[in-house]
Amino acid sequence: MSAPAGEAAEVRTRARKDAPLLAAIVLALAGAALLTLPRARAVWSAGEFYDSDDAMRAVQVRDLIAGQSWLDMTARRLDPPDGLFMHWSRIVDTPLAALDLLFGLFLAPDMAERATRLAFPFLCLALLLALAAFVARVLVDRSARMLAVWLVFLSAPMFMQFSPGRIDHHAPQIVLLMATFGLVALGLDAKRPWALAAAAAPLALSLAISLENLPFFVVLLAAPAILFFRAGEAASRRLRSFALGLLVFAPLTFVATVAPARYGLSACDAYSAVHLRALIVGALGLAALAAVAPRLATPLRRGVGLCLVGAAALGAVLASAPQCLGDPLVGLDPLLRDLWLAHVTEAKPLKAFLGDPALLVSTAAPVLLGLVAALALAWRAQGLARGRWALLAAAILLGFCAALWQIRVFTSVTPLAMIALAGAAAAISARLAGVTPLLRGLTVGLLCLCVSPMGLALALQSEGDAPRETRRACLEAAAFSSLAALPPARIVAPVDMGAHLLAFTPHFVFAAPYHRDNRGNRLAVDVFLAAPAEAERLLRAAGAGLLLWCDGGETGNALVERAPHGLAATIARGESVPYLEKIPLERSPFHVFALRPAP
Repeated sequence: MSAPAGEAAEVRTRARKDAPLLAAIVLALAGAALLTLPRARAVWSAGEFYDSDDAMRAVQVRDLIAGQSWLDMTARRLDPPDGLFMHWSRIVDTPLAALDLLFGLFLAPDMAERATRLAFPFLCLALLLALAAFVARVLVDRSARMLAVWLVFLSAPMFMQFSPGRIDHHAPQIVLLMATFGLVALGLDAKRPWALAAAAAPLALSLAISLENLPFFVVLLAAPAILFFRAGEAASRRLRSFALGLLVFAPLTFVATVAPARYGLSACDAYSAVHLRALIVGALGLAALAAVAPRLATPLRRGVGLCLVGAAALGAVLASAPQCLGDPLVGLDPLLRDLWLAHVTEAKPLKAFLGDPALLVSTAAPVLLGLVAALALAWRAQGLARGRWALLAAAILLGFCAALWQIRVFTSVTPLAMIALAGAAAAISARLAGVTPLLRGLTVGLLCLCVSPMGLALALQSEGDAPRETRRACLEAAAFSSLAALPPARIVAPVDMGAHLLAFTPHFVFAAPYHRDNRGNRLAVDVFLAAPAEAERLLRAAGAGLLLWCDGGETGNALVERAPHGLAATIARGESVPYLEKIPLERSPFHVFALRPAP
């Protein structure tokens, strides 16, 4: 047989082997589409936004398509008159804008945007399923790939990040975390050092999107260093590959997403100079250690060298922005933290959900089971396999600890935990080798269901994401139609309504649920808490044209409870305010007031 014919036969054989996996991914996608069909219909028919970040992302993409500069992240209609420079980047905007333009070839602009909001999370989920199969192949073998797909499909808590209409950065970040972990785990093999260099690409891209994966990356960055500490010169090539990858991709993503005027600025909540310095210093140190590896013949010398590199990277942070070693939201106004951030569901600590044991168990238990599975597999394995399972266990443990602080981290760590459970399920399947394939498949499949988030939620009758699914009238698309018909004006409204006002209307807003908007958010809070006479002074000084109130919502309730005699409480009771003229709106839950001319 000739060489080309042999290669063609090998491709056909590989395609036949991969056909069941592709079928499993397609079935998982179909299942996810069926489970989220009601939301998809609402997005397509009414253009609903189920999260403020999705609404804000849509506004940002519209501005990009309309000609706003790639490096200009200013939200022009937020916190007037100057606007607010957001902590996001254009990386997620790029595929969204491309999809918008593609669908715009045969759909009206608003329908093209809705089609994008349906297609984008679906494509992200497809990538996650494929990457889960890839990571399972790296850690176990081909037999674990479909188990990984099945378990990720059953990860109900993370579906909210991939549900129809979800166009914020969380889904891409989960995908990039899985890709980075898979490439690092693959690159620990001495025969595949290139994978460690490649792992720096999704790592740097993820940091340029947001810093939410940074805790996981600390673990992944340590893996090649620990390998070098144990193996010495034999691991120098892998260490050098990883360092070179960081030296290429970290500056590349920085230059691609940060304006030259901001190169010297250090921001704790976004990829900035402080993070780039630490990465470059650390990468240069690792490359230097790899170069002098023959001289570092003992673990003590290698350990000292690695400690010096770590100290240098830490010193780069301490020298320029020591505050970035703490809470990235340290600059948030304490009053806003109390009245707004404390009521954001995804930002609450795990202990805040102790009143819902079913939700607590279905969310946390699978991650803990995944941690136990990873530790058990690491204990049983030897050599490279043990290192890979230990790395996965460390990532899961760190993710669980971070979720104790903010529950949304479960959406990132759960897919990693499912990989560990897929490895355990594959081991159980191997022990059932003497059982008929059908019975073995049913047994393992049911076992996976029982330990998965979706299976536990069904068994415990947890409402899961129900609180997020509850559509308040104040945020429904139909509520904004009559308001959008009014001439553009500066609106003072509760914080949690700001992004929807920007997405559904042409108005300007002072407040929106973003921590950088200290000035605009504090203005809105002060207005609603102040006595009516003082509120008038604040409104006129800010140049506000309209004041908007909608009954209900945690933020609004908190304002009323905090100041029973304030403007918010006065409006909520239906009392008139002399300087406010109510604007009647048809079929709207909003109480909209125009400021009467000053006497």
